[in-house]
Amino acid sequence: MKERGPERLYLLWGPEDYLREQYLLTLKKLCLPEGEDSFSYKRINGPELDVRALAQAVDAVPFLTERSLVEVRDAELNRIDEPEKLLTLLRDIPDYCTLVFVQNARFEPDGRLKLIKGIRGLGRELKFSQASQGQLIDWILRRFAALGKSAELDAIQRLIFISGDLMNRLIPEIEKIAAYTRGERVTVSDVEAVANHIPEAVIFDMTDFIAQRKYNAALAVLAELLADKSNEPIPILALLGTQMRKLYAARLAIERGLGTKFLMDVCALKYDFLATKLLQSARGFTLAQLRRAVELCAEADYKIKSSSFDDKELLTETVLRIAAGEDHA
Repeated sequence: MKERGPERLYLLWGPEDYLREQYLLTLKKLCLPEGEDSFSYKRINGPELDVRALAQAVDAVPFLTERSLVEVRDAELNRIDEPEKLLTLLRDIPDYCTLVFVQNARFEPDGRLKLIKGIRGLGRELKFSQASQGQLIDWILRRFAALGKSAELDAIQRLIFISGDLMNRLIPEIEKIAAYTRGERVTVSDVEAVANHIPEAVIFDMTDFIAQRKYNAALAVLAELLADKSNEPIPILALLGTQMRKLYAARLAIERGLGTKFLMDVCALKYDFLATKLLQSARGFTLAQLRRAVELCAEADYKIKSSSFDDKELLTETVLRIAAGEDHA
């Protein structure tokens, strides 16, 4: 982009919003080197998109700058009312204008639609996915270094595990950890002390306690989850079911002599240290126990959604039955 200059049309989407916003910032600097002003920069917010208002913004001639930039945020491109009119507009964007559609992390373009096909043919589509393992670790190291800290590899991996791999979510966690750490080097205990735990990591820890026969610790984790009013039993049960399926796949990989790559592919894991952790935990169960655990989660999900069972009691019962090591229906 820096070598060839900005193009006339962009579609920016994907779950990694930090990288998306960094790219957008670079694009803005190229289009508007003197900064944003009301003549050269226009922003239109979705989800509904007024094609006429967009046409006026695109056709507006820049003042005291060579280019104009029109930023459209969170337009529902998959369900737009006038796709043909929008396509006509996109085919005739002036040479001096850059139009960029910036979509939120939940958006995914429907490639079957004529509008999406048209955008892809007329402009540049960029999907911002999570960084690779090496890229993310290097980025975290640089963030810590900027705060005067170094970090052990185990600490970085634990941070990714408990707080997720999205950069915008990791930035405040890195800042908290750096402020908390007394010495120069960040350790696992520093991360564990202050980093926010995403629900997926908490569920993993709970099932790992079961695998280690630390049943009181597992139940304490469950009690803490249920005590948090922001956590509902149905989403927790869904995460538990997903975790048991991953553990079942891991145990199957162990039984069949399959490697880490198989597990990463089957469970859509981006980082090999997560697959290794999953394999270690799966060794605490038999294949039959994990098969039954998956069934128990499915049965509980059906009961919660189709009956008057108490959600919390049913979730607790399911965890207890998994901990008991049931291996048959």
